[in-house]
Amino acid sequence: MSQLTITLDDNLLQAAQEYARQQGQELDALVSRLLADAVRPTAPTPHAPTQTSEERLAIVRRLVGSLKAPADFNYKKELEEGLAEKYGV
Repeated sequence: MSQLTITLDDNLLQAAQEYARQQGQELDALVSRLLADAVRPTAPTPHAPTQTSEERLAIVRRLVGSLKAPADFNYKKELEEGLAEKYGV
């Protein structure tokens, strides 16, 4: 088995360690399981219709311009704040 070293924000590391403890797992086992789940191919759900990339692109094109943001809206700032709130950093 190979080893991997990753760098995490201190707050994220503490939260991950606490989460692993709550799950009754070691952090390395939890990370390994999460990565395995992330790279495993997913089968389409029986209730979800499959769409071609052209159909998805058509949907996106119809949605363009449907959101009216204020002129002074700072997308990057909002994204950073949202991620900080979600991950507690």
